[in-house]
Amino acid sequence: MHFFISAGVLIFNIRVQQGRQSCSQTYTVVSGDTCSAIEAKTGVSDSQLHALNPSINSGCTNLGISQVLCLSTGGSSGGGCTSTYTVVGGDTCAAIEAKTGVSDSQLHAANPSINSGCTNLQIDQVLCLTGGNGGSSPPSGGISGLATYYDPNGGTGACGSVLQNSDFIVALGTGNWDGGAHCGQTVNVQYQGNTVQVTVQDLCPGCQGANGIDLSEGAMAALDSNYINDGVISVVWSFA
Repeated sequence: MHFFISAGVLIFNIRVQQGRQSCSQTYTVVSGDTCSAIEAKTGVSDSQLHALNPSINSGCTNLGISQVLCLSTGGSSGGGCTSTYTVVGGDTCAAIEAKTGVSDSQLHAANPSINSGCTNLQIDQVLCLTGGNGGSSPPSGGISGLATYYDPNGGTGACGSVLQNSDFIVALGTGNWDGGAHCGQTVNVQYQGNTVQVTVQDLCPGCQGANGIDLSEGAMAALDSNYINDGVISVVWSFA
């Protein structure tokens, strides 16, 4: 279900954005658009879309047809892709990587909207190959990735500790596990202006993307009040 805003509110929102930043890339909302659909079409991450368009609510239920959204800013470091690829019929991640020469981890890191199985590519979707939004090293020095949540239910994590659902813990994906070298380390996770500190206590073999992480439900709830509906969110995380 979509909720539409009046022309007066729309003009106000656009003026607020224009007063706050100079957009180097924009997108105009069409009928049927959702945040996830826009992110898939444009290659921007969920966190970037909300950061550049604060008028969008957390559930993304207030998009309006013909609303102009900001995708990147001219003054933001690394805010735009220096090289892109447009998906064609029959494309897979492996095929795109073979055509363009980018690695699988690069492709997923620069395009966090792609799921771990690469089953959600869409024809005419524009992917970032280099320089882009969602790169693995944003200006803050953090790592962009997709975060999911889980309930350890008192089980023993890969680091050897008994874990509870309310604990503020994180399970690292295989790309950052490093044989358990980070067990016990503190990780800062940021999402839409919120930050939580969690401790590495587990391994997540099925995490999404090269830099995906899995948060305990308690930590996810503190980070994103709408986590049940959001399910998977784009975050920036770093070792403290």
